[in-house]
Amino acid sequence: MRFAPEGTNYRDIDPWDALYTARDKEQILNVTIVNVRSINGHGYTWEVSFGEQEDLFGIVGLIPESESGLPEGTSMNWFKHQVVAAKIKGIDRKNSIVALTRKEVVEENLRRMIEQLEESEQLLALVRASSPSGIVVDIGGGVLVRIPRREIKLSRAVPVEVQYPTGQFVKVQVTGIDKAAKRIDISMIDPWQPGEYVRGEMVTGKIIQIKDNIAFVQTKPGLVGIAPYPKSEQVKIGETVKYQVQRYDPDNRVLHLVRWDEERIRGRRRQRARKRRERASEQRY
Repeated sequence: MRFAPEGTNYRDIDPWDALYTARDKEQILNVTIVNVRSINGHGYTWEVSFGEQEDLFGIVGLIPESESGLPEGTSMNWFKHQVVAAKIKGIDRKNSIVALTRKEVVEENLRRMIEQLEESEQLLALVRASSPSGIVVDIGGGVLVRIPRREIKLSRAVPVEVQYPTGQFVKVQVTGIDKAAKRIDISMIDPWQPGEYVRGEMVTGKIIQIKDNIAFVQTKPGLVGIAPYPKSEQVKIGETVKYQVQRYDPDNRVLHLVRWDEERIRGRRRQRARKRRERASEQRY
């Protein structure tokens, strides 16, 4: 006989019934990838967590590489600590193991998207993995598409993983739908076009990386500029700061910034006003 804590019902805190129900009804569950394991040398497997309650009971979820639903050439390690949607395929209660599939969820979502999407349609995609060779984006429902580095609209001198970190949203456009191959092709929408900044204007940007004496500043998703970062600087990564545009060249994807200094700006305005008065005075005489 099992005894529940006072004021509770053991059936309410035991997660096994809910897991069996989810399996029988083919419910989609959101699980978190906590580890990537190699079991008996047979490829890689995701170890996933269902939540705090299941963790207390020592329940381990497993998604083998064959059921990951990842595009060919996509590393399972890239998705560690991310949330994925999956269905339960089997339960081994004796060993506290639950087998899941993400592949079936993704395939069903892909089928629906192929039927509903149209070419030239714009989507908001989520960056799920980023590396020097390119990025992997989720265009909806876990359907992943790889975008190689050569097709990314990179800011000058900014690494791919800095400009497009995991978890960032980007705008993409559907360029092709192949129903026979069950494939959706996309291209990134250039964040640099149309040009929108002018020299001297004030912009607000978030510092996303600091390297040596350079700060990488994101003014909008996919548009990253560089600014001097002296040793005396107090701001940190993640902070939002005001900058002044020194140079903006959208065709070559160059954005140079300097810290916005109200006193310096007022001084330059006074200097320009004084020069205008001097020129006006010379013209009168």
